[in-house]
Amino acid sequence: MKKRAIVVSLTMLGLLTGCAAATGSVDQSIREARSTLKDYALASCLIAIDPQNPLARDLAGMKRAHSFMGKGKYRIVQDQHTFETLSDPYAEAANFMIQQSERLVGVMKNGQRSKSYGCFQVYRSQAFEELILQQDEFIFTEIE
Repeated sequence: MKKRAIVVSLTMLGLLTGCAAATGSVDQSIREARSTLKDYALASCLIAIDPQNPLARDLAGMKRAHSFMGKGKYRIVQDQHTFETLSDPYAEAANFMIQQSERLVGVMKNGQRSKSYGCFQVYRSQAFEELILQQDEFIFTEIE
């Protein structure tokens, strides 16, 4: 009887530990998804400054890698009949960042202007963080 109680206890401990580990990995995958979506938007914002720049072409490759067609972690929702896009976390995040950054151009002491300043300011803003959190419902899960 004592041996059976020990086996049951160890089994329960193993299940609880496994659940805790699974929860930790889910949290990590969500953080990773959020981070890549933020990076996607930042790359989009930096590209919008000067699309013909060699750096912009390099960032475009990184952007594709983080997109839905690359190794993106978000799904794009379309109407099944009209194929109209109902939700696109990538476009939402990029458009938000580009629009907000246009209002935050940095002016240096010498009078020069920095458009990239706005991109980085938005990247660190609470409003952008909230937008990213709102996209959680579109993160791919392991079950899908």
